[in-house]
Amino acid sequence: MLTLPKRLLLMPSVLNVSSKPLSFSKDFSTRASDYDQYFDVLGLRNDSDQAAVRDAFLKLAKKYHPDGGYATADAVKFQQIEKAYRKIMEKFSNDRHNHNKCEGEFGLYYEQKMKQKIMEEFEEEEEDKKRFEVKQTAPQHRQYLSYEGIGIGTPGQRQKQYSKFQVLRASENVIDYKVKQISSQYPETSLVDKDRAAAKKIRTRFGIDRIVDDMIQEAMARGDFDNLSMAGKPLETRNHNPYVDTVTHKLNEVLINNGYAPEWVMLEKEIRQDRTRIREALLRERKRIGQLPLSAEDEEKWKSALSRQAESISELNKKINKYNLLVPILSKQTVHFPLARESEKVLKEGLSKDQIPAQEEEATERSGSISGKPSGIRKLFDLLTVLRNP
Repeated sequence: MLTLPKRLLLMPSVLNVSSKPLSFSKDFSTRASDYDQYFDVLGLRNDSDQAAVRDAFLKLAKKYHPDGGYATADAVKFQQIEKAYRKIMEKFSNDRHNHNKCEGEFGLYYEQKMKQKIMEEFEEEEEDKKRFEVKQTAPQHRQYLSYEGIGIGTPGQRQKQYSKFQVLRASENVIDYKVKQISSQYPETSLVDKDRAAAKKIRTRFGIDRIVDDMIQEAMARGDFDNLSMAGKPLETRNHNPYVDTVTHKLNEVLINNGYAPEWVMLEKEIRQDRTRIREALLRERKRIGQLPLSAEDEEKWKSALSRQAESISELNKKINKYNLLVPILSKQTVHFPLARESEKVLKEGLSKDQIPAQEEEATERSGSISGKPSGIRKLFDLLTVLRNP
């Protein structure tokens, strides 16, 4: 163990110490307790950062500032808060200064490294700008759209240069054609040319097209496309309505295959039949009256015939309402039966009793009226009426 002589121990200047005891720990503890007090004034913990201290000071300053106009304004409290804030900020500044001072020459090294890194990033950005920048072509270097952009000078000079280029290209094509003819005479080179030509035919734009084509070729080589059920037969044409969902379409298909049909289809069929039956009844009534203009008697007959069809037309209109609610396509909906328009059409276009032959009139009378009474029974009642009232 190294020991010093007693004379050196008695000389305080050698050890650079004074005879008074050191007060570092006491001063340090006092400063630490002061900072604790300052943090308590701001209402923060001892390990709070600089941002939290600043936010707390702004909040308390607005609350206790004497010029703030609040009921909690207190000048003494505001001075304490300001003093605590300044002391704590001074502490943060000293800590930061001591940290930078401890780095020494290493701090300069890190600073140089950071500057070098920033410069490298800046140079990379400049290179990217130069790489992706759209370069504007000078007017003297632009190409003409005519003559395939070949030639320079006036249009006449460019035309002569383009003619020479066409001759040169034609001669090259002739040479290539002759080379192909000569190479086709030798079998050892013809196969290579065929493979090269076949490879050029396959031109795909995306990789997925090439993959799909390869998979199809492999499946054909394995025989997956042999003995298919529909091979050599025409494709099935199925009428699919794009406005009907898949479930409804499948259900309708099953019903049709089993001899059934949707309700709206059956209603449409009944509506067509009822319309045809009403029109035929009006035509039969038209044959029992004279030509236009109608007489008073014929007009009464025609009105009574229309009134007899009122019930049938009412039932038909109910079916039309139900059909319009069930039909899945809006364009398939229909309107009510237009009795007035149909009656006018029958009166103008239908045959009157003066226009039909005698035998047809007899057949019409035998068929009976719409009410269902035969003409023979009517004649019998007429005869009995005459005999009773001579």
